[in-house]
Amino acid sequence: MNNDQSLKEKLSEHLIKVPKWMRFVLVFAPYVTLFYFDLSLWGQLYGALMVLFAFYITPDAFSRSHNRSEVKNIMALLDAQGDKLRVGLEQVPSTKLKRVAVGEYNKSLAILSFPFNYQISHHYVFPIQQLDSVREFFKTNYPQVDLIT
Repeated sequence: MNNDQSLKEKLSEHLIKVPKWMRFVLVFAPYVTLFYFDLSLWGQLYGALMVLFAFYITPDAFSRSHNRSEVKNIMALLDAQGDKLRVGLEQVPSTKLKRVAVGEYNKSLAILSFPFNYQISHHYVFPIQQLDSVREFFKTNYPQVDLIT
């Protein structure tokens, strides 16, 4: 099971590096070909299954946002500047900060994301040992923020 997950993660990492238009072509070209040659219903269902399988094995490779940065020290990027939160080069007013997603990404990494705030577009992946420090930072500086885990 662990080996399968590792293989899945490696495949996902490789697919993310492939340009988005190329992923689209690789997934939908066989399906379009099946319709072009007007195969029977079973052939078309097989094509649909191939597309669904592609989305199943790497759903994050086909998502619309890949602004993921892997950082060694997330605490160096976080800064409470008066009424603004700064994360790296991006800033957001604390009044617009309602929910922050922070949690385990895999066994060795954690993730910090702002899914409900368009002003910070990156997802930050960092060593899991820093997870408690990040949670404490938000509880101390932004107690009104709902931490989603």
